[in-house]
Amino acid sequence: MIILIPFLVSLHFGHSAEVTSAQPSPAKTDIKSENPGDKNDTLRTSQVFPTPWVEDGVSHPDVYKMGVKGQYATFNASTDQYEHLSIFCYPSVPLSISLFWSSASLKMDLPSNNYNVYLGPNVTTVVSLAQASESAWFYSQLPWRSKEFKLSPFEDTCIGVQTSEGYTITLQWKHVNYMMVAVTMTGLAIFWMAPTLCRNTFFHYTTGISLGLLMSIVLLTYLAQRRFKQSLFSWVGMAYSLSVYLLTRTWFNIKEYMTEQYFPLVVGYVLVAGIISFAVVYRMGPPSNPRTINLIQWSMQFVSLVMVVMSSYHQPASLLLSLTILLWSAIPASLKSGVNTQIRKRFFKPQVKLLSEDEYNTQAHEETKKALEQLKSFCRSPDSKPWQTVTRLRSPGRFAEFIEGSPHLTEAEVMEYSHWDYNTDDEDGDDIYTDDEEADAASDDNRD
Repeated sequence: MIILIPFLVSLHFGHSAEVTSAQPSPAKTDIKSENPGDKNDTLRTSQVFPTPWVEDGVSHPDVYKMGVKGQYATFNASTDQYEHLSIFCYPSVPLSISLFWSSASLKMDLPSNNYNVYLGPNVTTVVSLAQASESAWFYSQLPWRSKEFKLSPFEDTCIGVQTSEGYTITLQWKHVNYMMVAVTMTGLAIFWMAPTLCRNTFFHYTTGISLGLLMSIVLLTYLAQRRFKQSLFSWVGMAYSLSVYLLTRTWFNIKEYMTEQYFPLVVGYVLVAGIISFAVVYRMGPPSNPRTINLIQWSMQFVSLVMVVMSSYHQPASLLLSLTILLWSAIPASLKSGVNTQIRKRFFKPQVKLLSEDEYNTQAHEETKKALEQLKSFCRSPDSKPWQTVTRLRSPGRFAEFIEGSPHLTEAEVMEYSHWDYNTDDEDGDDIYTDDEEADAASDDNRD
């Protein structure tokens, strides 16, 4: 894990020195609109131009309204090297369950990183942020700076881009974002499988190694804090901040680092950090305390619910889904099982076929014969431990004859059972009398 610090530092400064030379890609001529607000199925990609925009009695120039998928705006480089501010506004669409996994974004194609971006709910907010230029230098150094701006389809959003270079910005709209679908399904799966996963040894090792790979520098800072017994408000706090910065920088530029230039360093880091993480997890062993396991389970379920909530821009629906899952898991299993049984009995009654006497006797004979054959096969196998069985029997010879194929009942037992069955039928049978015989019997009883 120690190799992560020079690795991330080299990646950071090496990446900062590079300048991408890609040019803006030409827009397509025909696209299919997925925006539910559009009435036409097929639209031609159109370039948007500034429109008069009046807000709070103030007129704002250079405002572009982009509400249809594929709309774009192109800007040439400034001849006077002055950074011009252009504002792009996206109008929201009504909330709908069919748009649960929809998403929108503005993607900017700019050859360099010389730009500033301001986000707000309206044009006035964006202009106010741009005027407060004294804080723009800090924003430009943040590691999560991106050229693709995620938008909520259900909220009005305005984005201001201030630069002196030429660029192209395009509106992208997805009716179903499959990445959001995957996050929702993963959250649901983790929630229901958490009681099993937190007790699984393989999951324990894979989670420990993954944390070691992703957060090794943070863990190294924590170990240094414990070793030197420093407070969080000392130099350790700055070390934590630097660790988080480097991790975030690496994460948001991972595509740039997966090139031939850095690939050997990435492979070396994965191998060394993975082996060290495995050794640490193996030394500590899986958790065995029931309370610790419960805390791990609840933490996993909490994270999974957060994933479900954050996997959709339709916040009321995603929040309701998470609450429904939480309430359903809080219901006792016995109560859910009882309700399920009652529903099945009332609405899904099984069709039971009654057997006739002949079918019953035939089935009893076949099943008895099958069970006896299975018993003979088991007694012949070494798993039955025949010598121990023989010592507990009254007639070991009869047991041996049964294994060799003799009937399980002797002729004397068959005759005794038949005689007992015949006598039982006679004793249990009701006497049948005529009316005169019943009267005579009653008079004899009275005399007695």
